[in-house]
Amino acid sequence: MLTDFHSHILPEMDDGASSAAESVRLIKILMESGVQKIVLTPHFYRENENIESFLKRREISFEKLLSATSDIPGCPQFVLGAEVYFHASLACDKDLEKLRIEGTDYLLLELPFERFFDNFFSEYSSFINRCQMNIILAHIERYLSFGNKLSDIRHILNMGNAVCQINCSPLAQAGLFERKTYLDLIRNGYISVIGTDTHNTTSRPPMYQKAMSIIKSKCGEAAFERICENSDKILSNCPINKLK
Repeated sequence: MLTDFHSHILPEMDDGASSAAESVRLIKILMESGVQKIVLTPHFYRENENIESFLKRREISFEKLLSATSDIPGCPQFVLGAEVYFHASLACDKDLEKLRIEGTDYLLLELPFERFFDNFFSEYSSFINRCQMNIILAHIERYLSFGNKLSDIRHILNMGNAVCQINCSPLAQAGLFERKTYLDLIRNGYISVIGTDTHNTTSRPPMYQKAMSIIKSKCGEAAFERICENSDKILSNCPINKLK
């Protein structure tokens, strides 16, 4: 089953879809690509909002989405979640588990857009040791743009309980050198799931179809099938094979 594991389709929720009508347009593009499940992951910033307020806003937005899509034949299944920006005090929040991807013990976590130094690794280690959830690291390719290396990513993964998600857009739009780097992440087992990280139909549209075609042609059908199997297992709350 084809799953978009990272999206900003919920209307009027964050910097994603500005209306239910735009949400519907994004969903129809994903349907044309064969996507059957969409994980709804609006941004959550702990320093700006408490979890209770976020969940209330998400519920209102989700009701708007359900109303707008009620008459779409074959509409994908929606799975509620959040894209949680890393904060050193996150693990102290007793309600953090409410931001898990629905029906799972996985949390989609966005890391800081900066070079990872010892203080970050220390804070992340403390977080992961206290966190009772598995972690999906959002758009792992972005962190390589800030001077971080694959060894830094592996170090984070070796702290435990984490797998990686890659965005479709860099696979679809990057130059040959960058694309090779991203495809190597897939070939070498760093990537467990993919997501469009779509926000709108203009500057950040879904690019699932093109990314899927590139993965299949450059990494092989088996590589894409593995990603699909991982998605299914995560949403069924089953263990998946992690990078060793």
